[in-house]
Amino acid sequence: MHSLVLVNTHLNTLENNSLTDLKLKHKIMKNIYKTFCLLALSGFVFTSCDDSDDNTGDSLIDYTKVGAIVSTPNPSITVSESDIHSSGEDYIIPYTVTLNEAVTATTIIELIQTDGEADTEDYETSVITVTPGNTTGTGYITIFSNGYIEGTETLELTANSRANVTINDYAINITIDDDYINDQLNFELSWSGTFTAAVGDGADLVLDFCAMDFDIYIYDANLNDTGFYDAATGSCPETATLSGLEDGFYYVVVDLYENPLDIYGGEISVPLTFSWSQDYFDDVTGSTTLEAYTTVSTSGTYAIATITIQDGYIYTIAAY
Repeated sequence: MHSLVLVNTHLNTLENNSLTDLKLKHKIMKNIYKTFCLLALSGFVFTSCDDSDDNTGDSLIDYTKVGAIVSTPNPSITVSESDIHSSGEDYIIPYTVTLNEAVTATTIIELIQTDGEADTEDYETSVITVTPGNTTGTGYITIFSNGYIEGTETLELTANSRANVTINDYAINITIDDDYINDQLNFELSWSGTFTAAVGDGADLVLDFCAMDFDIYIYDANLNDTGFYDAATGSCPETATLSGLEDGFYYVVVDLYENPLDIYGGEISVPLTFSWSQDYFDDVTGSTTLEAYTTVSTSGTYAIATITIQDGYIYTIAAY
């Protein structure tokens, strides 16, 4: 009996030890499994990060802008301002842009001033707009004759792209010489107005001063007619441009050529206003009025102003 108890006790001990070992083994295996899963998960995370970096690198685009070549017929040009004035037309220089492939977005090429004394009174440029699908375009440089006293001027224009293309290093150098100076004196003689004349039985007639014919002549200092008849046309008002006279002193003379209004009487004053100006010379401007004629005047020659000319284009005008 005692032996049986011992045997049972031993068996129970073995059984308990075996159960304990089994639980221990199970716990160890479970921990190993968790560790393995954790490592596997960590590896997945690391792998995912690595893959993400690779994908980001693959998504970068090696973008290169479309190339553009700007050109003009000559990179250096000399323009005579006096020739521009004589021709009556501005001097035009075309410039072109050629792309190495068609653009997919609108691009604008322009010329900007990077050197020189010329300014926007002397020139202007147009931009070139190249629309999607196209590869060429043309713009223009326009040189003016402005009449200011400037001397020889230079102008450097450099090509510039506002967006979407890589442009070549291009510049054009322009020299504007043979400076044109305005030597033209503009003037006008006006005598507009009306008066009412009685023509019998209470009837009235409104008459226009412009029915009278006044002319302008230019006399030299010795009262000799210079032969200037540009303002002796019968127009109302009379307008003309004076240029080409030698330096010196002159009289502006007004002459009544004809007056069909004198038969209506009235002796109404007909004031004449002489005005003058010179483009690009702001101080050469003014006017004066002569009140020597009436509606019954039939003749009369009077000096209304004086002109002094210096260097062929410097005018000093004064009321007489």
